[in-house]
Amino acid sequence: MTTRRWVLGGGVAAAAVAGLGYRAWERGVFSSGEGPAYAPWAEWPAPAAEGLKGAVRAAVLAANAHDTQPWLFGLHADGVDVYADRARNLGTFDPFRREMQLSVGAAIANLLMAASVSGYSVNRYEVTAGRLALSPPDAAMLVTRIGFVRTGQTTPRLQLLAASIPRRHTNRFAYDPGRRIARVVLDAIISPAQQQNVAVAFITDPGARKEFGSLIVEATQRIIDDRDMSNDSARWFRAGLDEVNERRDGITVDASGASPVMRMAAKMLPDLGASSADSAWLSMTRDTQVATAPVFGMLLVKDRFDMATALTAGQCWQLMHLSATSLKLAAQPMNQPVECMDRNAMLGRRDVYAGELAKFAKLPGWEPTFVFRLGVPMEEAPASPRRPLADVLRA
Repeated sequence: MTTRRWVLGGGVAAAAVAGLGYRAWERGVFSSGEGPAYAPWAEWPAPAAEGLKGAVRAAVLAANAHDTQPWLFGLHADGVDVYADRARNLGTFDPFRREMQLSVGAAIANLLMAASVSGYSVNRYEVTAGRLALSPPDAAMLVTRIGFVRTGQTTPRLQLLAASIPRRHTNRFAYDPGRRIARVVLDAIISPAQQQNVAVAFITDPGARKEFGSLIVEATQRIIDDRDMSNDSARWFRAGLDEVNERRDGITVDASGASPVMRMAAKMLPDLGASSADSAWLSMTRDTQVATAPVFGMLLVKDRFDMATALTAGQCWQLMHLSATSLKLAAQPMNQPVECMDRNAMLGRRDVYAGELAKFAKLPGWEPTFVFRLGVPMEEAPASPRRPLADVLRA
């Protein structure tokens, strides 16, 4: 009887271990960043024979809000049409699709750089003018038409930035709080992104950083207390490997900024509900991301709802992030205060965030459209999923 019980017990234990092993394999516990969802990162630089198609391969690797990848491309022999895929939206998290427009601008920055290093120059650049509207239809919207000609010319600076395209990833992990970033380095990051209608402000003073960080944390709390915003954010969180490779978008557990133990637990356990995910996000924002940031920054514009301006601001962020990557620095958007500004505008509610952020910029007449942090990484950021080229090309 004792032997039989031991055998039965051993069988149950073996089955449990096998079950856990299958769960770990299915959820990608030991295969971070592997699978078809990550294949596009290896497709740039593209073969020269691909021409502008190769430049689109670079465009899809751009920074974008919640990894929604809200873009489509019409490829022609002598140009590329760029669309905002408005069905891939964040709902109340981005009610005017401002962050979507920034994301498409980032893709255009990559597209232009990749085309340049492939020997193309722009001979036509037509931008759709207007103002971003509240909750627009989900139909794709033409954002810009870009015409190219073959010149065979480029610049060393663009070549350096283009080489950073497959290495640029949003880093949500801790930064080295003891490593300050000199002003000359910050100026170098800004240099390739300078535009007349976009201003950049850095917050480096310890006291100002603490106050600025508190504003980000307070805005994060405001977002997770808003059920609609919380749910719209949760729709873009991906946990298991199967889901990641099927959807090929969204914020993954591996890229969330959580500790290794928390990442493993999040994959092995049942998917977190919005409330639990929000609690983890707030904790990481307060205790890791804000607490270890040596530099905060803002992009400011005259009108954050102007379509062309938002597009330019997105290009600026992409160029700055690529420049930071080339200098072995990490970067992460921390746009919660501006997202609260948009939500307040949507509801016709009194807003305090615009005025509070403006105190740090000290640029009368300008308003923030993008908030971020910079630093020396403590851990390398993993790649985020990307949709294949076939999914983003329009006939």
